[in-house]
Amino acid sequence: MKVIKYIFGVFATLAILIAVFLLFYVNYQKPEYQGEYEFKGLEKSVKVYFDTFGTPHIYASNNQDAYRALGYVHAQDRLWQMELMRRIASGRLAEIFGKDLLETDKFFRTVSIHEYSKKNVAELKERKSRILPLAEAYLQGVNEFLKEGKSPIEFTLLGIDKVPFTLEDIYNITGYMSFSFANAQKTDPVVTAFASMGSSYLKAFDVDPTVSSEKIKSYSRGSDYVAIAGHVNDVLNKMPLAPFIGSNSWVLSPEKSETGRVVLSNDPHIGFSQPAVWYEAHLSTPDINYFGYHIAGVPFAFLIHNEHVANGLTMFENDDMDFYRERVSKENGSQYWAVDHWEDFETRKEIIAIKDSTNVEIEVRSTRHGPVINDVVDGVSKEQPIAMWWVYFQFSNHLLDAAHEMAIAKNIDDMRAAGSKIHAPGLNLMYGDAQGNIAWWAVGRLPKRPAHVNSKMILDGASGKDDPQGYYNFEANPQAENPPWGYVYSANNQSIMNVRGRKILYPGYYLPDTRAARIVEVLESERRMSRSELKALFMDSKYMGIKQLKELLVSELIESDLSEMEREALEHFKVWNGYHDKETLGAAIFYPWVINIYELAMKDNLKSTFEDRGDKLFTSFMSTYLMKRSIPVFISAKSSPWWDDASTEEVVEDRKDIVTSAFKEAVGYLSKRFGDKPNTWTWGKVHTVEHNHPLGSVALLKSIFNVGPFHLSGSEMVVNNLGFPYNEDKLFNTSFGPSTRRIIDFSDIDNSESILPTGQSGVPFSNHYN
Repeated sequence: MKVIKYIFGVFATLAILIAVFLLFYVNYQKPEYQGEYEFKGLEKSVKVYFDTFGTPHIYASNNQDAYRALGYVHAQDRLWQMELMRRIASGRLAEIFGKDLLETDKFFRTVSIHEYSKKNVAELKERKSRILPLAEAYLQGVNEFLKEGKSPIEFTLLGIDKVPFTLEDIYNITGYMSFSFANAQKTDPVVTAFASMGSSYLKAFDVDPTVSSEKIKSYSRGSDYVAIAGHVNDVLNKMPLAPFIGSNSWVLSPEKSETGRVVLSNDPHIGFSQPAVWYEAHLSTPDINYFGYHIAGVPFAFLIHNEHVANGLTMFENDDMDFYRERVSKENGSQYWAVDHWEDFETRKEIIAIKDSTNVEIEVRSTRHGPVINDVVDGVSKEQPIAMWWVYFQFSNHLLDAAHEMAIAKNIDDMRAAGSKIHAPGLNLMYGDAQGNIAWWAVGRLPKRPAHVNSKMILDGASGKDDPQGYYNFEANPQAENPPWGYVYSANNQSIMNVRGRKILYPGYYLPDTRAARIVEVLESERRMSRSELKALFMDSKYMGIKQLKELLVSELIESDLSEMEREALEHFKVWNGYHDKETLGAAIFYPWVINIYELAMKDNLKSTFEDRGDKLFTSFMSTYLMKRSIPVFISAKSSPWWDDASTEEVVEDRKDIVTSAFKEAVGYLSKRFGDKPNTWTWGKVHTVEHNHPLGSVALLKSIFNVGPFHLSGSEMVVNNLGFPYNEDKLFNTSFGPSTRRIIDFSDIDNSESILPTGQSGVPFSNHYN
């Protein structure tokens, strides 16, 4: 009996000691929001006040000290996120996550953002830019915390060494951000693969093949494009941090706002992750005073407001990336044809370190167009290189200069000049100021392409005939300053260029205009709009154009084949008004129905053409902008080669057959998940979100690191843009949405409003983590 008591006592004591240790560790890990810290690198003392949301308000006697303090507090809350961000573009994720991220590292080493960053750091130092001492001061603050501060729990669990941050890391982070904006790497191989099936297959997506695409088709192997599309999709899906997706923004002139002053609204749509994308901070010195939203590891805010001006950003969605198939010499495989002569490939070796494994060496080849991306794709001929040409690589990078100049801008001329320095990525820069001015500029260098080129196809790299022919001047970019209708807006929709009086639709990867149409419908109201109405517009879930699409789907059903449960579901769908509230029933039926239509229409044709790669090509297509943009075009096409089932030679299926089968499968899916009563199939049950931390994939750590899940309203097609990736299980788990929402009201600038999805801090034990 005494032995039992002794053992029990030992276990009890151990349990208490473990509990005490965990309590101590949790409290130790929390960021310091009070007290003093001796930072010897400062020139003078700096005061930092953290408000109730954990946002730092930094007051310094000079600019460099302000940025030193910003670097320190930013690292205190987001050091783990900074570490991840700097590793992506430089291809160093496998060092901490192991061989599962090897292909991702190979891909980004090949893309070569890190090589471009080295050149830009050298150029930054040579031109002695005024941002250089500020960037270096920020790095001093980051590295001070890295050296003297608490190690993030992720560093401890993964065994990450603390290595100082550098200027190259900053440029690598902005390079990854820019790359994630580009849609070409996901879309162009898919479009080219479809073109190899015949032009009629492309027209179903409102994409017209050109002479150039037909020429490529005559000598290219469509299966190569399938492999590239699948590889890129796999790589991007494995990213431990979220890509940039799209956005909404609108700015009201004094004549349109209830207060008679400018009001700017912006919600950039970015893939959800934990911690949240943005870090908010307020910097105040004798020279500068602004609120800014920062990307981890970058000193200069991209979203700002100060007492004079405010900006917002959305993705322009212009096409700034092309792919070229090069011709290799049969006599000398180290050379390719460059217009009128043979030229040597540029080559370099890359060594990739892998956790718990041996290093891997790869060779990276580049042509005059850019890096050869298919060298890292299995199953693709290395004798037919496909090179990636990207506007981002064509000019010195002044994105950081532009960000700083936007933050300290005092008027519309300052903001326009800052925006004109951005060559890539393409952005819609939204603007409002205290003087009553509003504006929108599409910023980025827009290449001029030959008239015959379809930039969504893999192009001919040998002849030079498909190469860009220069760039438009910034003045030709789509833009509007103080338009007479009293507002500017952007929702990633197509915009119009005005070149010497000619209207041009610039090629791009523009999203459906359903969000844009709803924003315009609301802003066109003759009444002046209040802040509360603008908040409601952020949350608006009306699907513009759903009436016609709904009527078409219903008209194509073979109702005589429907069961009682299917008929009940159909009645709920018929009365759906297109809104995406949590309790609505129609949306829960609509999305699995539409996805089933695409699956039934396309998969058989893709398998018939590309065999075992067909499924992967379909998944790649479903992740592109094309799928969302094509829904009304694809479904409304009464005759389309996609409707016939390629596996049934004796029967020719039509749209009615596909629509009916897809509806039945949708009802079967919903009844299996939620029971056989259609009146319980609410959109909120189907549509959920969980903010995932990279370590949250481990079951034991999920409750510590992840935030959620939550039930959601909204959808990809509405202003309250909450989107979900395609998956065969049809789980509508939201992967992206508003990364922040801001209302900057110049009638009360000090009480402007903003929100972050999960909070300021990336430290799981902070009060501002969840």
